[in-house]
Amino acid sequence: MQISERYEYSWKLEQKDGFRLVGKSILVSCENNLPSRKIPEFWNTCQRDGTFAKLISMDTAALKGIFGLFGAYEKPLNKIEYSIMAISDQKLPQGFTEINIPNATWAIFNCKGCVPQAIQKGWQYLNEEWLVKYPFQHAQCPEIEWYSNGNAYDSSYLSQIWIPIIQED
Repeated sequence: MQISERYEYSWKLEQKDGFRLVGKSILVSCENNLPSRKIPEFWNTCQRDGTFAKLISMDTAALKGIFGLFGAYEKPLNKIEYSIMAISDQKLPQGFTEINIPNATWAIFNCKGCVPQAIQKGWQYLNEEWLVKYPFQHAQCPEIEWYSNGNAYDSSYLSQIWIPIIQED
């Protein structure tokens, strides 16, 4: 017998003004499903080496949280850039990078529950169900994960997936 878990995700379209993100980035090979292992390792490294604490202290957003960004895919190398960042208007620390996100419309998906399971199940829903029901044009922005302040191991913890879209008129 196979039991299938079905999750319901609330989502909305939201226009957001541009914002500046600062943080650190890595280039991850897309072979052999490496991003699913290397990205959590990058988060662990950033927590251990003080990057995470630095980002939290630099966060100047009205709604505090840390961002995970899926940036440029380098097709010839089969690699993707992944970044861990925070909104900040402070001076860029040595060893950090910045990305300016332009004004954009986002499909925003709420993922409730413990990290990383809740966000991984959110991506699964997005890829297996939402994209089938709601085809869209992807805007020229990175795909974003947003992690709220709070206990990431709590069953009511909120994280989000932001997909940049071009709205049809």
